[in-house]
Amino acid sequence: AREGGRASGAGRRALGGEEWQPRNSAWSAAELATERQRVETMAGPEAGYTGPHYAGPQSVTGDFIQALMAMYKQGGVLPAKYAFQMVLDVVDILGREPTLRPMSVPVGQTLTVIGDIHGQFWDFQTVVDLAGLPSKGNPLLFNGDFVDRGSWSIEVIMTIFAMKLMAPESVGLNRGNHEMLEANIIYGFLGECSAKYDTSLFNLFSESFRRLPLAHLLDDRVLVVHGGLPGPEPRIWMPGQTHDPTDAIPMMGSPPTLDAIASVDRNFEVGPESYKESIGPVTADKTVNDERMTIDLLWSDPRGGNGFGPSYRKGKGVYMFGPDVTKAFCERNKLQCVIRSHEVKAAGYRWDHDQMVTVFSAPNYLDTGSNKGAILRLTRASAGAEIHIEPVAFDAVEHPSLEPMHWQSVVEEQQPHLLRRMKKKVQTFDEFGDSDFAGAGLMNFDEWEPEEADQFQEAFKVDEYGRDL
Repeated sequence: AREGGRASGAGRRALGGEEWQPRNSAWSAAELATERQRVETMAGPEAGYTGPHYAGPQSVTGDFIQALMAMYKQGGVLPAKYAFQMVLDVVDILGREPTLRPMSVPVGQTLTVIGDIHGQFWDFQTVVDLAGLPSKGNPLLFNGDFVDRGSWSIEVIMTIFAMKLMAPESVGLNRGNHEMLEANIIYGFLGECSAKYDTSLFNLFSESFRRLPLAHLLDDRVLVVHGGLPGPEPRIWMPGQTHDPTDAIPMMGSPPTLDAIASVDRNFEVGPESYKESIGPVTADKTVNDERMTIDLLWSDPRGGNGFGPSYRKGKGVYMFGPDVTKAFCERNKLQCVIRSHEVKAAGYRWDHDQMVTVFSAPNYLDTGSNKGAILRLTRASAGAEIHIEPVAFDAVEHPSLEPMHWQSVVEEQQPHLLRRMKKKVQTFDEFGDSDFAGAGLMNFDEWEPEEADQFQEAFKVDEYGRDL
């Protein structure tokens, strides 16, 4: 229910007066079937509704998407029944896709890679104008971070989901670190869902995000991933290591294969404590390895110096990796290059390493970035030919007067119990350790304490078999 544009008290408390808690585990097929039955009993559009009508994936056409975007531009809201039905149908599609999903650049045509959008719907319209609607001859690959930060995340994600429903084979969706429950609670998406719909739709969105592939492989040549490459093995964290590029954990052994990425069981949430708990020796535990790989693919960043170093983003357990790591990974997996997103770039894109390019599609990020946005147009002249990558940059456009993270106030009012109190000895730009400005002059620095050094040394006294290290 909505009252004055915001969710009612139903979003605050569950049945029996208990405080609402988001669902953080996968839905079973039976639970999804029950939810679908519930949704079918919901009321349809109110009298006077003039937007598009959803009647299953087959009803989504180019005209549907154009009508949806036009309605959003006028401040309209898709009826709740349609929103639930569309997300449920996307959940079904994503559940059939692999963790490492193949796509192809059509010969003589274009595949477009789109970076972070972050709920900037008005700039997203520029992306659609530049890239066009998806089709067999014009595939689109969205590289994560569709939501959060910007204040039109619902409009962005519903338009992207409409594209996926219209052309499921021609639309790729990678999971970003903002398609995670923890981020959605503190960066605006939960509040926006609560304001425009309710928390039960948020839970369905979370299920769709957990089912997103972690990476796409284009013609066995180009890997597209939101964050970056796998971290060091063993997963070492050195007390006192600085961000100086000469201060590094060296690369040891061979980098992981694409098969290792493909084998990840991805339908889970990375919890707040998972990052520091990921530190440790090499293990055969698949659950541990899946979580480590997911953290790296969603969170890591390139750096200038060789080897691995600590990230600016989290206190522990998130790494930066050097050009030697990228080169070795590409050589082992016979890749031309890696495309990633995750960081603001002044020009909207940047070749961080010889074989790694970043694309970021949210211009003037947070209304303060002054950066351009960009997309990447990928083409190839013939089957088996090298893939050509052409960046296309664009400027921000004006948008209605609504500040970034506008809807976070809804969470503060209705679900304050979900917000963590962060205590840091040094105030940083981004107190939750999630600055997309990493490497752009706004950095987070973490302090080491003596007990942390002791814990590190204890963790690496023996390996997984109890042998001295």
